[in-house]
This record gives sequence, structure tokens and C-alpha cells, in this order.
Amino acid sequence: MTVPLVVLRIGYMERYDGPDTISGGGAYVDENGVGGEVFNFKPSRGKCYGYAMSRHFAGINLGFIDRVQKWSKGDELSGVDVVFIARRPSRGQVVVGWYRNATVFHQQYRVRRGTIPGMNDSARRFVCVADTASVRLLPEDERVFEVPYAPNGSRGFPGQSNVWYPSQHDDKPDVRTFVRKLQKYIGGTSGVDLPEDETHETTGGRKQGRGGKPDHAHNALVEKAAVNATWAHYERKGFTLKSVEDENLGWDLEANQGRQSLRVEVKGLSGTDIYFELTPNEYARLKEYSAQYRVCVVCEALTNPHIFELKPDTTKNGWHLASEQGDILVPLMERIAAVGAEVALTEGGGQ
Repeated sequence: MTVPLVVLRIGYMERYDGPDTISGGGAYVDENGVGGEVFNFKPSRGKCYGYAMSRHFAGINLGFIDRVQKWSKGDELSGVDVVFIARRPSRGQVVVGWYRNATVFHQQYRVRRGTIPGMNDSARRFVCVADTASVRLLPEDERVFEVPYAPNGSRGFPGQSNVWYPSQHDDKPDVRTFVRKLQKYIGGTSGVDLPEDETHETTGGRKQGRGGKPDHAHNALVEKAAVNATWAHYERKGFTLKSVEDENLGWDLEANQGRQSLRVEVKGLSGTDIYFELTPNEYARLKEYSAQYRVCVVCEALTNPHIFELKPDTTKNGWHLASEQGDILVPLMERIAAVGAEVALTEGGGQ
């Protein structure tokens, strides 16, 4: 079975680990000297988040990748190979790196916490995400795999749009031949080490030690700090608390005040991005006790604890968590358990 493939054109940089010299990214980059792709190869908790400017900010159309399924805005498709290309000064259009086995979103830019210095709309948006272990950034001297440019007479190849769907042109023999070469290339090239992880963490806020192994001592400190911060948070609100962390109930704390009884699951993170996992047991209890269940996410638990108290709810689109003020929305994306990742609350994006 052929792995789905999408090609995204971005501005040209050396590292893609933060604002730096960027060229060939279109009118916005020419005018502002920065673009949303500047963090495309900067790991964050074991993930890389990919951005490319699409026409009218339409994002990626999964209907051009999988023509059978009916797609709705915000749907996601995993197992996609995403190749990033850029116009290299004095050389032409080349492959700069790729995400293997990525997850891409249908006509939606999701938003991470943090900003991009120098941008008018500084939100850190992304259209795909992949595990760092499946991501490769080529060193500059290895960026030699050229990609034909449609306006130069190569019909069916990337044109003015920054999103190219090779499967849309599989009736052209030269495109089919090129795609086979490209898939072989990204499957056999080792690439280079990515820059240091922003938070030294893997998915769910767990720090990694040498060789990618979890740093259990650090994890324990983060979790303890998060529980302590959450305990103090509820005490200030007049609750009496009890720890049930060792009882495997599906939550960590029980908070009682008069007739109100809450089941509180605590998620501690070292960084500022809200991204965590719920175990199958936690997710089942969340749904069972949704009115009393709370997920308290504690960002920067070891340095400057910031608590987000989130309440579960369900709609036709599935379960999600939301803050009481409505400023934080965390859809729960079901796998064997569930993963929560914050997305934008407003439409559009000025990148």
C-alpha cells in the first residue's frame, strides 16, 4: 500500500529552529523577514509541528489525499509523509527535510502556545505534526534533491500553490517516476540531528534523558510540583482535599466543599504548551463522572506554575475540555486512550 504523500513549500532557512535568515518564502516573508515555518524543525516534547502558508489559509485538503472518505474541517489523517521543499538561493527548488508518518489536519491551522518574534500575527500555527524520531532536516550541503517547478514547463509539479498533492497527478508518467524517486530518497537518507528540544520532553510532558530514555526522576519532580500547586489552588478556594494517587481510580485528588465533590486529574508540564495524554482508565472515568471530573494542567510546574482548570463536555464532534472562562479549548483526540492539544478558538491566520 502506498503511503499518502503531500509536499509543502516553505521559506528557505538553515535550521528552522527559530527566527533567523529566511528567503524565498513569498511576499509575507519578503516584507516581514520572518514566517510561520521558522519553528518547523524545532522539537517540543518529542514532537515537531509543521507550517506552510496555503492559498487563502485553506490549509491541507485531505480530500486530495483520500478521495473515498468524506472530510469535515478539523478532521485528521495519520500516516502521511510530508516533504518540505524550498527555493534555495542560486540552486532552485530542493527538498530540505520531511516528516514521516505525520498527522495532518483537514482545512485547519491549529495553534500552539507561544509567539513568533517579529510577526504581525505571531501565533504559532501548524498544519501537521510528527514524532521527532520520524523527522529529518537535511544539512545544507545535502539539499541537492531538486523538485521541478511547474511554471518552468513541468506540468503536474508544484506551481504557485505552496501545497502539492502528487496523487492528483498520477496520470502523468513523469510525476509518478519522480514520486517513486522521492519516496525512496526520504526512506533512505539519514539527515542530521535536530536542534535541542525546547523543553527536553516527550509527549505528555515527560522529560527525556540521554538516548531518548525517560528521565523518571525529573518526571517525578514535575508531577509532585503539579500536584502541590493544584492542592494549594483548591485549598485557596475553600476545598478539603484527599490524595488518591496510589489507588488507580482514574484521578489523583478528591476535592470536597459542602455538597460539591470533584475528582481531579493532574497533568504536570515543564513547558508552556498544553499537550498531555489520558490513560484509558482516566479517559473512561472522565466520561463516567464528567460533571464532577476536572483536569488540572500545570504548565511550567517546576519554575512558574500556571494552572489551567479544565472541565469535560461532549458535542457531536466528541469530547473536549474547556476552561470556565472559555479561553482554553482542548479537544480530546481518541486513540487507545486520548490526547489533548489546544487549538485555535478563532478563524483565520495572518501568516
